[in-house]
Amino acid sequence: MFSSEDMYLSPKNKDFKSVREWIEIFQDGKNNIIEKLANIYGNDQKFIDERKSIFLKVLEDFAKLYGLQRQVVITRSPCRINLRGMHSEMQHATPNYLTDGREMIIVASPRDDDQVFLNNVDNEHFGTRQFKISDESNIGKQYNWLEYIDSVQVRQNIQAARGDWVNYVKAAVLKLQDSFPDRQLKGMDLFAFGDVPRGRGMASSSALVVSSALATMAINDIEMDLRELAVCLGQGEWYVGTRGGFGDHGAMLFGKRGHILHSIFLNVEEMVPEYIPFPDGYQVFIINSYKSSSKSAERLFAYNQTMFAYNIAINLIKSVLEDMGYNRDFLNKLNYLGQITPDTYGLQRIYEILRALPERISIAELKKKYSESEIDSRLDRFFGQLKRFPDYVEIRGAALWGIAESERSRAFAKLIKEGKINEACQLMYIGHDGDRLFYFDGSNSYDKPIEYSINKVTDLYLDDLISKIQNGDPNKAKLEAQSGDFDASSLELDTIVDIARNIPGIMGVSLTGAGFGGNVLAIGEKNPELLNKLKKEIAHNYYEPQEQAELKWIMEEPKIQLAFNNISQLSEVRKKLKDIVEEKQRHKSSMNEADIKYTESIHLLINKILQQSKIEKQISFIPANYYTEGITINRTVERAGIL
Repeated sequence: MFSSEDMYLSPKNKDFKSVREWIEIFQDGKNNIIEKLANIYGNDQKFIDERKSIFLKVLEDFAKLYGLQRQVVITRSPCRINLRGMHSEMQHATPNYLTDGREMIIVASPRDDDQVFLNNVDNEHFGTRQFKISDESNIGKQYNWLEYIDSVQVRQNIQAARGDWVNYVKAAVLKLQDSFPDRQLKGMDLFAFGDVPRGRGMASSSALVVSSALATMAINDIEMDLRELAVCLGQGEWYVGTRGGFGDHGAMLFGKRGHILHSIFLNVEEMVPEYIPFPDGYQVFIINSYKSSSKSAERLFAYNQTMFAYNIAINLIKSVLEDMGYNRDFLNKLNYLGQITPDTYGLQRIYEILRALPERISIAELKKKYSESEIDSRLDRFFGQLKRFPDYVEIRGAALWGIAESERSRAFAKLIKEGKINEACQLMYIGHDGDRLFYFDGSNSYDKPIEYSINKVTDLYLDDLISKIQNGDPNKAKLEAQSGDFDASSLELDTIVDIARNIPGIMGVSLTGAGFGGNVLAIGEKNPELLNKLKKEIAHNYYEPQEQAELKWIMEEPKIQLAFNNISQLSEVRKKLKDIVEEKQRHKSSMNEADIKYTESIHLLINKILQQSKIEKQISFIPANYYTEGITINRTVERAGIL
C-alpha cells in the first residue's frame, strides 16, 4: 500500500538550481545524483547513462536559448502499459499497470508573468508554442471546468490545433488554474523531450500532461494529494476532446519499479494503490504494430462511442433492475458497470440483466425512453467537439465487456499474487478477444484474415450461459471468461497476437491501452532465446509482409504523384525506396542514418497529402527499424516526480 507520508507532493521536493549547476551535477556525478538515478531506474549502468544523456541534452538545449544562469526545475513522467483492465478504469475496474522507462522530461524556469513558452528538443515535430494562462482561463470565467471545455470558443481553439502538443500542456496548466481560482498562476519557460512512443497505447499524451503539471506545481509552490492530482489531471485531459479516465495519470503518479500497480482510479476515496511484485522468471515484451493509435477525429469518434455506450448502459441496466424489483436506495448506489459483480448480484442474475438489454439501441429510441434534452446533452458532451453524432449505440456487447473486464482486472491481480501465471495470462487472450476484429484459421498463413464475430452477445449466447449455471456447471460460465464485445482492435493487432501466441514460452498476449493500433503486450519466460524467436517470427510473418505491401502500394498508387514535383522525381523515389527495403530485408538489420533520413522525408511528404484526404494510406514500415526497435522488453521505473 502507499504510505500516508508519500501521499503529498510537498514543496520541499522542489529543487531549483541554475542550468550550469544541473549540468555539472550530471557530468560529475555530484549531489548523490547517481544514487537518485539508481533509485528511479535500477542498477543497469548502461540504462542510467542513457537517461543522464537525455537530461543533459534537454539542459544544454535550454541553455542555448535561455542561458546557463536561469534557475530551473526538472520533472519527469514515465509512460505506462496495462496488462489487464483495458478501457474500464472509469467503470470501477482495477487496472494492472506497469511503468515503462521511456519518459517525458521537462526543464522549466519560472517567469514573472503568466506566459507559458514551450520549446522541444525535437523541434522538427514539436514546434515552439506559447499561451497566456489568464487569456485562456478568461474564455470561460463564468463556467465550471466541464462547461468551459465544452464552450464554443474552447472547442474552436482545439479544433484549430487538434493533436498539437500545446493542447496537452494547456490541459495541465489550465486545470490547475481552475483548481486554484483564487491565485493567478505564474508562467514558465520550458524545454521538453520525450522518448515516450507516440500513438502506441502507452499514454504518451498523459505523460506530457503529468510532467507539465509537476513543473507548474513546482513553479507555483502548489501542494496536492497525489490521488486528487490523478483525478485533476484526468479531468484536465478532457480539454483535448477525449472523455477517458484517470488511470493513466494515476499509473504515472503512483508507479513503482518492479511492481504491478493495482487500484481503482475512479475517485479519491477509493484510490488505494496496491503493489504486486512482477513475477520472477518472466518479462513483458512490447511489440510495436507501427499502426498509430493516436486519436484522430475518426478514432476519437469510435473511442467516445464506447464511452457513450457505457454511459447509457448503466441507465438501461438500472431500468431492468427496477423492473426486477430492486429498490431505489440500492439502485442509487449503482453508478458503474464494474460494480456489477457475482458477489453482489449472483452470476446468473448478471446474465439475466444483460439478456433484458437490447443488443443495440437507436438514438431516437433513447430520446423516447429518456428526455430528448438529456440525451442531446450527453451526445454533445461525447461528440460535440467532433461535430458528428451516432445514429445508434451498441449496448449489450459493451455492457458485458465493461462488467467482465472489470472482473478480469480483479482476477488477474489475484492470480498473479497466487503465483498462477498461466491462468492470469489466459485472461489476456480472453480480453483481447473482446476487442478482436479478425482471426486466422491456424494454417500459419496470416494473409487471409477471417472476420471475428463469435463474441457477439446474442440471446442464444446468454441463454447458454444461464443454462450452464442452472445445470450446476457455473465454472463454464465464469464472468471473467466472457470476452464481451468492445471492438477496439485492428487487423494489425490481431495478426500480431495470433503470431505471438503460437510461440512456445509466450504465456499471454493482448493489445494495451485504448487499442485501434499501437502496441501489443506479451508476457513470456525471461529467456534471450525467446526474445530472438519472437523477433524472428514477428518480422517474418508481420513486419516484412507489411513493408512489402507498402512498397507495392507506393509503386502502383497513381495519387502518390501528388506528393512529388513530377513523374521523374516519383520514379527516383520509387527506385530508392525499393533498394532500401531490399537492403533492409536482405541483411535483417537497421537502416543507416542516410536512409533513415530519406525514408522519414518521404513519409512526411506522403503524410501531407494524407492529411489533405487525397490518399487513404501512409507509410509506416518502410521508415521503421523494426528489426532492432520493433520489439522491446519493458523496463519498469519509479513514479513521476521532480528530480
